[in-house]
Amino acid sequence: MPDFRNALRTIFTFRWKPSLDTAAVLASCLLVTASLYTAMKIVTPGIGGGMPYFFLYAGLTACLFGVGIPLGWMVIYRKRPISDLGISRKHLGISIGLQLVLSFFQYMATLAKSDLPSFQELLPLIAMTLAIAFFEALFWRGWVLLRLEDAFGLIPAILLGSALYAAYHVGYGMPVGEMLFLFWIGVLYAVSFRFTRSLFVLWPLYQPMGQLVTLVNDRLRLPPLASLGFIEALALMLALVWLADKYYRKHAARQAHPAPAG
Repeated sequence: MPDFRNALRTIFTFRWKPSLDTAAVLASCLLVTASLYTAMKIVTPGIGGGMPYFFLYAGLTACLFGVGIPLGWMVIYRKRPISDLGISRKHLGISIGLQLVLSFFQYMATLAKSDLPSFQELLPLIAMTLAIAFFEALFWRGWVLLRLEDAFGLIPAILLGSALYAAYHVGYGMPVGEMLFLFWIGVLYAVSFRFTRSLFVLWPLYQPMGQLVTLVNDRLRLPPLASLGFIEALALMLALVWLADKYYRKHAARQAHPAPAG
C-alpha cells in the first residue's frame, strides 16, 4: 500500500518550480527545432546538396543539439549521472520486456500490413530510424520530460513535453493535423518511458519501428550510402554518451577520494 500511495502521489503531484534547467530545456527545444527547419526547408538535399543537409540534420540537430546539449548540461554542468537522462541498467529487464510487447503489437498493427520495399531500399531507412530515434528518445524523454517533471509534476510534464515534441515537427513541414496526431504519439512514448525511466523501453525497437512505418508509408527513398552516414551519426551519439559517463565516473571518484593536501 505505501508504494501504491507513493505512485499515486507522484502521478497527481503538481508544482511550480521552474529553474535554470527549465530554461535550458526550452532553449534547447528552440535550437533543435530551428536546426531541423533549416535542414529540411532552407538547405534541403535539392538546394544545398546531400552533405550540408546531412550535416545539419544528423550532425547539428541530432548529435550536437539533441544529444550533446543534454549530456553537457547534466553531466558536465550539473555533475549528475547519465541515468538522470534515462540511460540506466536499472529495471533493464522490465524495460526490454515492455519494449518487446509494445513492439509486437505495433508491428502487427502497422508493418505487418505494409508493402515493404526491397532490403536494399529498406536498409538506409532502418539506419536512419535507429539514429534519429535514439536522439529523440534521449532528448524528448530523458532530457525534456524529466526536467519538466522536476519543474511542474508528471502530468503537466507529459502534456507540455508532448506539445513541444509535436511542435518540433514543424521543422519537417508537417501540417497542424499531423502535429495533433504526433502530440498523442508523444504522450504514448512519454507514458511508456515513465514506467521505468529508461530509454530501453523505447529504443532500439519500439520508437524506431514507429518512425519506420511513417517513412515506408511516405515511400521515402534514400541512397544506400546514407546507411553508412546514419550509422556513423549513431556511433557518434553513443560515443558522446560513453565519454559523458566516463567523465562523471572520474569526477565522482575524485569527490569520493580527494587528493591529500600538499
